[in-house]
Amino acid sequence: MALALALVLAPMNAQAGSFENGLMRLAEILGSIHHLRNICGANDGPLWRNKMIDMMNVAELSAPDRKKIISHFNDAFYSARTRYPDCTNDAARQANLLFNEGHRLAEKLASERQDAVSLF
Repeated sequence: MALALALVLAPMNAQAGSFENGLMRLAEILGSIHHLRNICGANDGPLWRNKMIDMMNVAELSAPDRKKIISHFNDAFYSARTRYPDCTNDAARQANLLFNEGHRLAEKLASERQDAVSLF
């Protein structure tokens, strides 16, 4: 199952506040999904981390923005790992909810930017 990440080719600018917030939330979703799908046997390996790296590369983030995005991804990963150490019905349900939210958010980000492309 692939998450349709929509990303821009142009660098973020001062007017892109909501876009930047969207990227931050998408990073959190990817971090959580990276853990949840792993514990629930999806065998995705580094898929979600790699999608995060692709997102940062395509968005052409500045070094400080890149650090913020990475921090959001890692914080969400560790939070999910603490809350869901094992796969439970709740963990699987949360993974599905996050996947759907991430898909909707990626589509929204793409629709807000004419220069957006789908990586997946």
